[in-house]
Amino acid sequence: MHLQRRAGNFKQAISDGEQQQHNGYLFDLPSFFILTFQRYEGESKEGRFDGKGLAKFKGRHFYKGIFSMGLMHGTGVFTWADRVQYEGEFVNNMPMGQGMYSWPDGSSYKGDVCNSVRHGDGTHKIGKSKVAYQGQWNHSKRHGKGTVYYNQEETSWYKGDWIMNIREGWGIRSYPSGNIYFGEWRNNLRNGEGTMRWLNVGQLYIGNWRDGVQHGQGTHVWLVKRTDGSEFRPSNQYTGNFFLGQRHGHGIFYYSSGDTYEGGWMSNKKHGKGKVTLKDGHTFEVQFINDKMETTNMTENGTSIRHGVGESTLGPDMTVNIDCILEKFPLGKRDTELKQVRFVLLRHKTEFRAIYRFYSRLGQRQTPGGAFLLSRMQMWRLLKDCYIHHHGITLAELDLFIRDNPDPAEVHSPFTPIMLCRFLSCLVVIAYHIYQKDIDPVPPLENEGVHMEFDHSEPSSYLLASCFSKLLIDDIFPNAMNVKGFLFNPPGHAVVAVDYVRKSLEVYQAYCRLNAPPRDDCTMTNRQMLWLYKDLKLFDCNLTVNNIIEIICEEIWDPGNVPACMEIEVVFLEFFEVLLGCAEIKCQEMSDCSSNLRPCLSSPVSLKWQQLLTKGLALEAWIQKIHHFFNQFFFPAVDLLQLA
Repeated sequence: MHLQRRAGNFKQAISDGEQQQHNGYLFDLPSFFILTFQRYEGESKEGRFDGKGLAKFKGRHFYKGIFSMGLMHGTGVFTWADRVQYEGEFVNNMPMGQGMYSWPDGSSYKGDVCNSVRHGDGTHKIGKSKVAYQGQWNHSKRHGKGTVYYNQEETSWYKGDWIMNIREGWGIRSYPSGNIYFGEWRNNLRNGEGTMRWLNVGQLYIGNWRDGVQHGQGTHVWLVKRTDGSEFRPSNQYTGNFFLGQRHGHGIFYYSSGDTYEGGWMSNKKHGKGKVTLKDGHTFEVQFINDKMETTNMTENGTSIRHGVGESTLGPDMTVNIDCILEKFPLGKRDTELKQVRFVLLRHKTEFRAIYRFYSRLGQRQTPGGAFLLSRMQMWRLLKDCYIHHHGITLAELDLFIRDNPDPAEVHSPFTPIMLCRFLSCLVVIAYHIYQKDIDPVPPLENEGVHMEFDHSEPSSYLLASCFSKLLIDDIFPNAMNVKGFLFNPPGHAVVAVDYVRKSLEVYQAYCRLNAPPRDDCTMTNRQMLWLYKDLKLFDCNLTVNNIIEIICEEIWDPGNVPACMEIEVVFLEFFEVLLGCAEIKCQEMSDCSSNLRPCLSSPVSLKWQQLLTKGLALEAWIQKIHHFFNQFFFPAVDLLQLA
């Protein structure tokens, strides 16, 4: 008696760039061999096995099921000596029809069987896991439509076309990371038209593929973090030619800022002639060499001249002076570093103007079309809003880095006017001091089949431009114009509080101490500020030392480290905002009585406070509280101490 045992090697060949994922072997099926009967128990007819019976064969194989004319024919169960088992339909000693193979480790195949091999529709599972293939088969190979799961969690799978155990045709591939590709395949790799979504890094590619990577025409999109609560998420986008996974050839890059670049690319870098169009519509021709840009202008005789992005392109109000930083670079690199910084300024000039305009109006009485110069006080607030002081550097130290006036009294003056060009210069200097020690090239994306990096328009080899870009992308743009603190939030508070700024500044300056050489400026630490409150005898049952420490540490990068927090130098903005926070606490009994809408104090101030809140005039009530604190507590205490 012959029973067929055919090889069905189901070894998955995967090469997706991101991993070498192996789904194991789908076990071989029994092959041809000769069975020798040893014993039969069951029904017979005319001297032949016929009907139900149990046959045992040499080698410890056995069959239990239906016989016909001496052959296994009908439904039955055949068990091999190695405990591999087939249960299903037989035709003339051959597994044929619907059946199920099972292996000792729990693996199984259930579905159509032809001449003892998987053929038709069926499901093969590996062990007790959920690694499985479900779909069409042809002579024990995956062929046609089918779905394979590569892990037990069923987060890694492929659903689509197969040709002789190979992904070929159209299919969808989901990766363990959550990333997904749907499109054409050839020889187990992405080939042809397809779309890839990298959910873990917020990217999308639609276009041509070859051997698993982008190749040919396509569009790659980088989604930018939504920071303003807007409905739509901004993005950077490249549309053009790809070569072996990199931007190469002609293409257009659309920046989320609204600017575009159209021209040549080589190995993910802008290279060759191109055109830059800014958000405001300004357009100019450029020449790139290995991502380094030069603009092209025409002279009167029609010949072209090349120069870096200069002051004429940016405008006089955005001309930066960063000589104090450029002096740290070799002489031959200074011009190149400056040009790259100017290019960053050019790309984001709309955002810079918006941020400058926003902060320069903080605390000002708004007038239609009003324009103001930014003060140092307002710039301090911007730096704190953007968490610059969380980089292990204080606002007092930043003042020293950007110092441009030899007068010690001007180093930390909150009233120093700062023009736009000076403001931008300060940001470049601050970026250098924060990031110059740890700036690294933008790393390649570690994801499925992508060997490309997203540039921020400035090659990482240019240190200043890289530091500046990192400051903008990581700190400034995501956080600017989200005002925090006690002074400018909400804006109406500052309009009133500024009435107390000058006298409070006199107190601050009187209590500041001269720093040790080589410094010549005067500052105050948080600990010294606490001593001032003690000397002024401002502490009571409402305003305690712990209350003030909580206010001081509210915007500190490590609020749990109180001893270190006490030694931090503070500028006047921080000093004054602590005062405002103390006013909220020390005068809280006024708000307590108003919240219950019943008098708890008989003073005229408290009664007026209650009346204002009863009418829903919260701002006016806050004004009364601030007036009460400064005029009844703080300034009288200062006068008694003869500090001012």
